[in-house]
Amino acid sequence: MAPVIKNVALTGITGNVGAPALKALVESGFNVTVLARKQPDKLPAGVVVKMVDFGSVESLTKVLEGQDALVDTTNTPGSIEVAQHLIDAAVAAGVYRVIPSEFSGDPNNAPLRALPPFVTKTQVLNHLEKKTAGTGTTWTTISNNAFLDWAMRLGFLNIDLKNRKVTRMYDGNHSFEWTLLETVAKAIVGVLKKPRETENRHCFIHSIKKSQNQMVELAKEAIGGEWQVEQGDAKKAYEDAMASLQSGKVDFQVIGDIIRYGVVTPVIGKQFPTNNNKLLGVPTMSDNEVKELLKQIASE
Repeated sequence: MAPVIKNVALTGITGNVGAPALKALVESGFNVTVLARKQPDKLPAGVVVKMVDFGSVESLTKVLEGQDALVDTTNTPGSIEVAQHLIDAAVAAGVYRVIPSEFSGDPNNAPLRALPPFVTKTQVLNHLEKKTAGTGTTWTTISNNAFLDWAMRLGFLNIDLKNRKVTRMYDGNHSFEWTLLETVAKAIVGVLKKPRETENRHCFIHSIKKSQNQMVELAKEAIGGEWQVEQGDAKKAYEDAMASLQSGKVDFQVIGDIIRYGVVTPVIGKQFPTNNNKLLGVPTMSDNEVKELLKQIASE
């Protein structure tokens, strides 16, 4: 029988996933210990902070003793050191469940995982599976594909709400998963509340499944106005980004073009093999709810 998870260590609380995860964990009644390099500002009542050296497995092991779960939401592009140290420490401290910083596409989608931004995620997952094998430590990954609210605020998937501009990727008809950051946080809670059902497995969630064109239509209905539509070239953008990467240039645009290529290219950005929304207690969104979200983001 799986143990009840009550004490949860959390990293990366200032990040896109970490901030809503902290809120959801506290509201769900978990005893939360935040691991941080420096003292965070304005934490919810009852949250414990432990200052740690993420470069020291020994330091991390000491603060993880007595924790039932570790939720890692840190994001260190191009590096696996922090993630590996956290895993090593969790196993050494006897932590029962580790949720690594996956929060992207399908871990078993080999063409997607071969793209540079996802290679380190595979390395971390391989390390996690190897390190926990034969121990009392278990793991769960959460795959959510595109962050819905984050992507729409930044125009990351080439839909610019504020300027009513779209750069179409391919024909814009490839459908894929979009997930609210708040929903990812709810999924984390769902995993911890159902430890037996989620032990040593990949979990897949989404808020909606829509193509770029379908999202644009919802945006037009939500905020109106005249829209500028341009035809982009996702493959050329990817090829240019890979050339930049090989020449040593790494920035948000380069990494973004590679990720966009992986998401919208049909032979790579395949939909998830299953849906674990019900298992984890996370909802989908109606078109009207999406439109309200887009209207809110456009007005910010």
